[in-house]
Amino acid sequence: LQEYRPVEYRDIVILLRTTKKWSDTFLEELAVLGIPAFADTGLGFFKTPEVQVILSLLQIIDNPLQDIPLLAVLRSPLVSFTSDELVELRLADRKAALYQALQVLAAGNQGQGSHQGNQGQGNQGQGNQAQGNQGQGDHSQAAGKAAAFLEALQRWRELALYLSTDQLLWQLYNETGYYGIVGAMPAGEQRQANLRILFERARQFEETSYQGLFNFINFIDKLKSNKGDMGSAKILGENENVVRIMSIHKSKGLEFPVVILAGCGKKFNLQDLNKSILLHQELGFGPDVVDSKLRLSYPSLPKQAIREKIKTETLSEEMRILYVALTRAREKLIITGTVRDIPKAAAKWLKTATVSEDKLSAYEMLKGWRYLDWLGPALLRHQACGSLRESACSTSESENGKVFSGLVFADPSAWSVRFWKKSDVLSSKIAKEYTESEFSRWLAELLNSPGEIPIGKDTVETGYEFASEISRRLSWEYPYARISRIPAKLSVTELKRRFEAEPAEGSGAPASLPALVRKPKFLEEKKGLSAAEVGTIMHFALQHLDFQQEDLEAQIEEMIAKDFLTEQQARSIDVAKIRGFRESSLGKRMLAVEKVNREIPFNIEIPCREVYKELAEEAYKNETLLLQGVIDCYFEEEDGIVLLDYKTDYAAPGRVDLLRERYRTQISYYARALEKLTGKKVKDKLIYLFSNGEVLEY
Repeated sequence: LQEYRPVEYRDIVILLRTTKKWSDTFLEELAVLGIPAFADTGLGFFKTPEVQVILSLLQIIDNPLQDIPLLAVLRSPLVSFTSDELVELRLADRKAALYQALQVLAAGNQGQGSHQGNQGQGNQGQGNQAQGNQGQGDHSQAAGKAAAFLEALQRWRELALYLSTDQLLWQLYNETGYYGIVGAMPAGEQRQANLRILFERARQFEETSYQGLFNFINFIDKLKSNKGDMGSAKILGENENVVRIMSIHKSKGLEFPVVILAGCGKKFNLQDLNKSILLHQELGFGPDVVDSKLRLSYPSLPKQAIREKIKTETLSEEMRILYVALTRAREKLIITGTVRDIPKAAAKWLKTATVSEDKLSAYEMLKGWRYLDWLGPALLRHQACGSLRESACSTSESENGKVFSGLVFADPSAWSVRFWKKSDVLSSKIAKEYTESEFSRWLAELLNSPGEIPIGKDTVETGYEFASEISRRLSWEYPYARISRIPAKLSVTELKRRFEAEPAEGSGAPASLPALVRKPKFLEEKKGLSAAEVGTIMHFALQHLDFQQEDLEAQIEEMIAKDFLTEQQARSIDVAKIRGFRESSLGKRMLAVEKVNREIPFNIEIPCREVYKELAEEAYKNETLLLQGVIDCYFEEEDGIVLLDYKTDYAAPGRVDLLRERYRTQISYYARALEKLTGKKVKDKLIYLFSNGEVLEY
């Protein structure tokens, strides 16, 4: 990679047989060389450590009597319990739940964990032990950590009672500093993106009827139990200038200017051949023969036949995968691989390549254990690989002496083969002589001492000027960072909430709602409908009822017959209140007009500064966002439009004025959108309260 620096990094891809074990190693090595790289390991969203820690924290906020999630949080950077401190926690009360033991430890081991009311005499010795440890517990570092964590946990549990899940998550990110902690870890940008995705999913979940921390945790548990996933955050675009690391399988059908096929010395995975019973779709099954008297087991003939068949098919599949890897490069293909014993490997390649036929022996190919066992013999017969033949003949104990006696083909492709020893590859001063802490000190001295340091073939001047340039680059901030955190679209409801109480930075309505896991019908019938669901059904009925007809009940029955409503939903509709609205003065005004427009969706463009007051600078004056909403009802009279909004909220006596102010922003934007849609003036802005029949005028 250092030799191909003139090439754009985005033109280079590293192909691996599998990325699960090797990708992290490659990323670390490339980071030492200063080469940007990205590996899509395919790790599930819920399997990422940062998401697991936050989900565990949410679980114990909901119910702290869960040992595994609590232990995960205590061991994480959120609390940073050491192994010795976890031992001290367990010794505080050996039989109690970890949360109760934590309370004992935080209280200085004064016997609170002895469970006097529950355990009785069975735990009496524990209480004595706790008292015996009192002097140590009062002054231990673990006790201080436990007390601080319990205090924070109690505060978070209180916040969870009235904060939505997304607001609670953002509070946890800010208060614990965990968002910044994961950002300082390797692949920090990806980790932070995963935490943001979790926040977004929580916010989308809160927009549904299943709200609250308990329901969110259940939703996540159902996803994981059904082997579902939300998908890790994607932070890499197609045009990012980084070296890509991917598996050969994912590269199928793609082409790249420069391809590095790495890990060709890794042995094939043939562990399935060692099972006690082998199965084959055509040959059947082959078990071991077990002699119970002699206490022996050995493979049967059918098993040996099936073993050879499966091995042949596995190697054939590996050869097809190798073909895919060798045909991905457009301009340059680089193949790397390692072997433990070069003379032994070279002798094997020479034996396979020293044949008089054009094709290599299929029998010898089946004896290969790695890609190099197939590539080595083929390269030995290539005209451009004379140095490889000389090296192989000189390092191996060839039966034909020091001269290659096999066929050599005049293929026009250009190859260059090189050998390195492990000591040659690991000769970098930084990689070999410096540990991480030593390297940090060396870099600090470098930045503050004039001179030069060799890096590869170049030299870099050091000193205060170099340090100031690094500081300038690292302290640079994107001038329009605030606008990048603002959503492109808001709903009127979300806007109303924002004006009521300023939410977390950058919050906005999600563009779409996630697919819901529906409750079983018997659970819905047992628990009934929530207030939000009743309000939605009421709006649905108001949208479709024909107020010109007297029999409202018959219309609702017709909705049930047409499967627009269920029996339970229909029973939640208060027909008396709808009839009261129909017979009110406002209802009579609506019946007097020729046409009534109901449930009108709209989208209007508004300036960002109108919503986000902090964007008052001149640079943001032309920035806009899209506002969307649905107008419940409007009708036209001779002198203008009457805007009408229904509310099913309960209006307590004396609190009508609070409701009026609560919906002032919402109704003003409805009127503004309606005037833009119709080009006519809205003369009356009204809200009808179904709870008490009052009309709010604006």
